[in-house]
Amino acid sequence: MSPFWQGKRVFVTSATSFLGTWTSLALKEMGAQVFGFAESPVTSPHLFEISNLAESIAMTYGDLRDSQSLKNALDFAQADVVLHLGESGLLSEADKNSSETFSKAVMGTATLMELMRETASVRAIVVVSSDKVYQRKNDQSAFIESDMTSAEQGIAPAAKLCAEMVALSYRKTFFAPQKYNKHKIAIATARTEPAIGGGDFSPTSLVHQVMRHILLAAPLEIRHPHSVRPWIHVYDQVRGILLLAQGLFDKGPKLAATYNLGGREYKSIEEALVPLIALKTDSDEEVSYSNHGRLDSSQAETDLGFKPQWTTQAAMVEIAEWYKDYYTKSFSPAKLQATIKKNFL
Repeated sequence: MSPFWQGKRVFVTSATSFLGTWTSLALKEMGAQVFGFAESPVTSPHLFEISNLAESIAMTYGDLRDSQSLKNALDFAQADVVLHLGESGLLSEADKNSSETFSKAVMGTATLMELMRETASVRAIVVVSSDKVYQRKNDQSAFIESDMTSAEQGIAPAAKLCAEMVALSYRKTFFAPQKYNKHKIAIATARTEPAIGGGDFSPTSLVHQVMRHILLAAPLEIRHPHSVRPWIHVYDQVRGILLLAQGLFDKGPKLAATYNLGGREYKSIEEALVPLIALKTDSDEEVSYSNHGRLDSSQAETDLGFKPQWTTQAAMVEIAEWYKDYYTKSFSPAKLQATIKKNFL
């Protein structure tokens, strides 16, 4: 990455999430002043806590729908860039409290965007969405940004789509690109695939489950090993989001659009996990495609220079080493800092 982030003031929502933690760690190492806003972590262990991130960024714990709390945090931050990475909580829990999921996504985003109308410092806003917002295709071809969206994939992706629509409606109404000289805020949305990486301790993390099986002899059940899905390392995902934010800051309305930020490869769970473990599977099981879409990131490559660097195999080996360090007590802040420097500086 370029020295662009040195001294920049960056406001990050969902800073305690897996993506939020890695994003904040990368920004901090690149010299940015990071201001996080999120609810407290809901799982243990948790990357945000074991990285001691709260000690090195300005962190506010709160609900995005709390207008006064969010306003106080934004006033204190006087941010140059806002990265809206989503709402707090586990996506796997979305269906259990659907009204809360929609409320956080819609009203949380609306509250943030409304407060942007009162800020004088913010120049770039990236709103992160999901690959699941697209309407499924029968031919399994990669999605481009102009493909149709749909709310039929379930509660969590529907909520993400609603949040994206809120952000775009504010852009249209209050932050129109053609009036950029008046408001000076450029807004883009980024559709991302679920990332893999060290420190993902969520119940749905396949790599974490496999490593617990290898290192701790924990039970392992892979229900659909022939399910084909996209794979992207969280380092590539963070890099893409930061490239988009930097582009918005530098080029303003020219990049006020929607961008796919997808990985390099699209393969089955069985194929992806080969570097870690040999799965015993039913050879007669049919290949199926997950609910995650395959994203065509050509537009991001052309406009931003975004190109995923990690193959699935290399990512799996690197992630396995991360969990090995953690479970053998070899993990340290110094190792984490070295990892960040290697991948972002």
